[in-house]
Amino acid sequence: MAKSPSILFVASEAYPYSKESGVADIASSLPIALRNAGCDIRVMLPKYGCTSSNRNKIHEINRLKDLPIISKSNPNGKNPDELLTTKSSALISAKTKVQVYIVTNDKFFESRNGIYHDPVTWEVYPDNLERFVFFCRSIVETCYTLGWFPDIIHCNDWQTALLPVFIRYFYPKKFNKTKTVLTIHNVSNQGIFPVENFDLLGLPDEAKDDFVHQKNLNILKAGIKYANYITTVSESYFQQIVKDKKITNGLSSLLKGKGEHISGIQNGIDTVIWNPKKDELIPVLYNGVDFNKYKEGNKRALCDKCGITYDETMPIIGMITNLSEQKGINLIIDAIPEIVKNKVRLIILGQGAAEYKEKLILLQQKYNKNLHISFAFDDYFAHLLEAGADMYLMPSQQEACGLNLLYSFAYGTVPIVNMVGGIKDSAVPYDGKKNIDTANSIMMKEFSVKGLTEAVKSAKKLFNEKDKWYSLIQNGMKGDYSWKEHVTKYIDIYKKITKEEI
Repeated sequence: MAKSPSILFVASEAYPYSKESGVADIASSLPIALRNAGCDIRVMLPKYGCTSSNRNKIHEINRLKDLPIISKSNPNGKNPDELLTTKSSALISAKTKVQVYIVTNDKFFESRNGIYHDPVTWEVYPDNLERFVFFCRSIVETCYTLGWFPDIIHCNDWQTALLPVFIRYFYPKKFNKTKTVLTIHNVSNQGIFPVENFDLLGLPDEAKDDFVHQKNLNILKAGIKYANYITTVSESYFQQIVKDKKITNGLSSLLKGKGEHISGIQNGIDTVIWNPKKDELIPVLYNGVDFNKYKEGNKRALCDKCGITYDETMPIIGMITNLSEQKGINLIIDAIPEIVKNKVRLIILGQGAAEYKEKLILLQQKYNKNLHISFAFDDYFAHLLEAGADMYLMPSQQEACGLNLLYSFAYGTVPIVNMVGGIKDSAVPYDGKKNIDTANSIMMKEFSVKGLTEAVKSAKKLFNEKDKWYSLIQNGMKGDYSWKEHVTKYIDIYKKITKEEI
């Protein structure tokens, strides 16, 4: 059997160290799945102010303290503006342990509790380009100091998309056998900055054209051009982004031009962390037999947490989301008055811009008996909401994969969805007639307030038809949402590109 390639998996967030998006879940669950499959894999990420050193057992590595950063303006690493210190930790799941390198820097990371946004104002950090340039340079310097040049560097979204470029310009002889994979989780986030910021990258002028797109600096564009292979987080999303110039901001032709070196691979979930039979964050576990006891117990706990009176006749609709137009928050805000008329409760857990928060607060004040909003990233609340809600709302305008769709299936929470992007790969909407034996979700017939409220009405009607409702639940729960099938596709890609000439 051929030896598996060595892999460095890099991301700007990873659970349990930090989390603002689904990237964090993938950056922990996929490396663990790869390790379980026998891969030599390590992970590298920044340490933010919200990352606990004690809880995550982060410790010093003497030879990785106070390293200089090599750049165009500092080619010899002498008298650098910033020093790099990389520390060590480990992702641990069941019998699996994955080495994690933690980049520390007070100016760019540890002085801030947010990842991409200020957690109080939700304003984007204005120096995000500098922050993630530093992170990507740190990865190159850490590998150089360790003398470890992996066969594969697996990058995620624009924040790490500089790496395929950096390894070709910094220490090209050392990284001459290293190949890169870039996974696009959200093609709308491209790392777009004024072109005048090119000098911050520390690259020679000859590389500038690779970054310029529509008169701006576009980090994702360069990552796509330089990466040896591109993946997206579902097959349907892959098919969409190679055709849709609007959602890719004109990068669809560049993506399509990757030919046989781009594909969509469905995300999996960590079936240890997200498992209603084992979940340490919910009060009532599912014993595999008594679903009603499991759902009722968690629903009561959810009501208690939210200050809502428990009523078995009133279904709870849950939603865990970034409050953004892409996730359909404008639609939800407009639809809430109609939704609550259907004698349902709506509980939203999320974080986002002040304009959305203000509108939601006013709605909660008006409909406080049936509407609860929590502005936070709260892991305990998220698990309780998946376990205690009867339905999960996902009216996304764009959706690359939809991890909470998969979590909802696993927890017996029936999704109400807009059939876009990666949702199409997992959701089987009930057609109202013949497919009750295979259906696992309720579909919006159109992306509108009317489409959303009618879908809620349909869900409420089915909730009262217990045999049909239980079929939807069971159809969702019996699916396999683990990485088992999908992880082999990544390994095949790694093996394929390591055999190719650069």
